[in-house]
Amino acid sequence: MDTDKAILLLGHGSKAKEANETLKKVAVAVKRAGGYGEVLPAFLQLADPDFQEGVNSLVAKGFNDIVVMPYFLYPGLHVTQDIPAEIEKALSAHQGLKITYAKWLGFHDKLIDITLERLAETQVKAVEAPLGRHPIEEESFRIIGGELDERGISPIELPIVKRVIHTTADFEFRELLRFSPGAVEAGIEAIRAGRPVITDVRMVEAGVMKYRLDPFGAKVYCFSSDKDVELTARMENITKTAASMRKAVRLLNGSVVAIGNAPTALFELLRLIRAGAPRPALIIGVPVGFVGAAEAKEELMKSGLEFIASSGRKGGSTVAVAIVNALAIEAANAAEKAGARI
Repeated sequence: MDTDKAILLLGHGSKAKEANETLKKVAVAVKRAGGYGEVLPAFLQLADPDFQEGVNSLVAKGFNDIVVMPYFLYPGLHVTQDIPAEIEKALSAHQGLKITYAKWLGFHDKLIDITLERLAETQVKAVEAPLGRHPIEEESFRIIGGELDERGISPIELPIVKRVIHTTADFEFRELLRFSPGAVEAGIEAIRAGRPVITDVRMVEAGVMKYRLDPFGAKVYCFSSDKDVELTARMENITKTAASMRKAVRLLNGSVVAIGNAPTALFELLRLIRAGAPRPALIIGVPVGFVGAAEAKEELMKSGLEFIASSGRKGGSTVAVAIVNALAIEAANAAEKAGARI
């Protein structure tokens, strides 16, 4: 954490008020994730506060070390000329002030991932948004409803069970899925509260239907392919997925953690929590495999944490995705019902 440092997150600015809200949301998320003393959104033009107002506000709060982060994609004239001129003006106005100019967003692999996600979402939305379930999906759920013995399954757990069976075509998950008391409710409320969804592998991250989380402001995070996580894994001689849980600690409180691939990630998550890390609202523990998978899930089910797990060796990324998506759908249904009652 660097609480002595302030960030001026600088966007272009727009006359449309709603267009400026995104930068404000980013500022809140950066402060939460980065541990800085302050993260203030400001705008180069057309919106308040402007650059100088933003710097003045931070200085008035006692910050003499400011990083200007240009929330711009390209190194155009604003980035190369206008912002440096504003920095010089601010330095002249405040003796002893230190300003560091961070690099603009530019080209980055993660931006490519976001672009691909947005493109994938258009295909999903084209099928689901106007029409609800695709006819094939509708028929699949009709068949599942006809063949599934629903006796003994809690009504709140039934949609989760059905979606996992739909994803796997394996009715054995009726018996394999385990729920702690209040698990589904905890997952739904976490999503409705906009809490993070943390995954062990990119396959789970990619499969979660982001547009179902967007209305609640919930975001999906996966750190297993980050360079700093890879370095930690090599230095500590642990798996990248286990190391990714260490990086996720700052987001754990009240989150939904979905582990579908790596038993080592689940073991490490439980170890971190025992050591005092924040508790997630729900852990979805369904790693698949022959080495450690069953044992990790058994440990989860004995942990006293809220969980949805699959006993034994079966599970997998697709099962984790199905559970998260089912929770997101139920969160939307709950929000719609709540709206209807108002």
